[in-house]
Parts: sequence; C-alpha cells; structure tokens
Amino acid sequence: MDDAALKEAITRILKDDVFVDIIRDQVRAAVDSAVAARDEEIEALKEELAETRAQLNGLEQYSRRLCLDVSGIPETPNEDTDRLVMDTARLAGVDVSKTDIDRSHRVGAVKPGRPRTLLVRFVSYAKREAFYGARRQLRQPRSFEGSTVTTAVASKVFVTDNLTRENQHILYRARQFRKEGKLFAAWSDVGKLKVRLRENGPTTVIRTMTDLQKLVNSAAERRKPQAPMETDGDGFRRVTRGNKSSAK
Repeated sequence: MDDAALKEAITRILKDDVFVDIIRDQVRAAVDSAVAARDEEIEALKEELAETRAQLNGLEQYSRRLCLDVSGIPETPNEDTDRLVMDTARLAGVDVSKTDIDRSHRVGAVKPGRPRTLLVRFVSYAKREAFYGARRQLRQPRSFEGSTVTTAVASKVFVTDNLTRENQHILYRARQFRKEGKLFAAWSDVGKLKVRLRENGPTTVIRTMTDLQKLVNSAAERRKPQAPMETDGDGFRRVTRGNKSSAK
C-alpha cells in the first residue's frame, strides 16, 4: 500500500463514529485511571504528613513534661518569678525551694490590666507533680507570713499543663464541644489530651484534631434516632426499601 492509499484508509477510519467512540472511551479510561492513582498518592501523602505532624507535636509536648503554667498572679516590675512560684506552691501546701526550679518567666504579649502567664520548669518530675496535684488546694490557700502572693490572689490562680500551640487549639475545641453537649469532659494529663463522651464512660486519648472530630461525629451518629419499625395488620415487621415494602 502506497502512502496515498494509507492516508485515505486512515482518513476513513477516523471518520468512523464507532472507531472514534472506542478511542474516546480508551482515552477516558486511561485518564480516569491516572487521576485515581494520583488522588490515592496525594491522600497517602496527606496521611503521612498528618502522622509526622502528630509525632512532632508529641515530641514537643514530651519536652514540656517538667513545665507548668501558672496564671492569675499580678505582674510587677523587677519581680522574682521563682519566689512567686515558691510562695504559690506553699499556699497550696507544697514545699518548693529555689533548687527545685530550673527556670521561670512570664510568657505572652503584655496586655494592660491582664497579667501574663508564668511558665515554670521544675528540676524533677516529682516536684512538678506535687505542685500540680495540689492545685485545687489554692481555692482554700494556707496563708503564711511574708508571702509575695496573697490568699485572695492565690484563690484565683490556675495551675495547668504547659501545652504546645497545637494541643492548646485541640483542647479549646474539645471544651467547645463540651459546652455544646457533644462531650462530657475534656482535660489534659501531663500533656496528653483526654476526653469522655459521657459520665462514667471510657476515657479516650486525643492526638490530633482529626481524632477529636471523628470521635464527636461517631458519637453523634450513634445518637441519631432509629427509624420506627412498621408492622402490617398481622403484626409482622415491615421492612421498607425505597418505595417498596415487604413483610418478614
């Protein structure tokens, strides 16, 4: 077959609607397959990135295991933050000395009329836990002479875990869900975020915002009312499928 005949044959084939449909379907299938593979790869990369972020956040939170946030203590020029921590701890019934404190300082932006949070890092985990465990005693502080923190101030002081920015955001959202009645409780435990869907229910550890949202969504799905069971005149259960029904 010479070039002219071959060209004419190809032209006839390309004008054949059946052939065009076959080629179009094959091209469409190839494109759909490539897009699906790409989407799967992107989804896998997103999951890998999310897991990496969760692990990094966990490592950062672990590095703060000796730290506590103390909020509500008035801020003054040239203050001795170590002394403020020691006196606050003593008001809660815990003996904390200078040697127990690695470092302490204020954190956050200065806002008129609002004292910044005091961050303290302890030398030992045991001392950190002793102060944290006695934090509720500050509601009824034990006064002593020479304290730089008054009992009136101490009764309004809050001692909390020093959380990463990510964990602060997750815990804030969890507490919003609690206010909305979607959770029973949300709290942090040495940097681990924990929630309880109902009173006396199991405790769930939350690592990411996705974990929290899935838990809330799952609980909401379980709370949805079930469709009422229909029966026919003879008392048999009637199962509805679309617009059709059958008795069982």
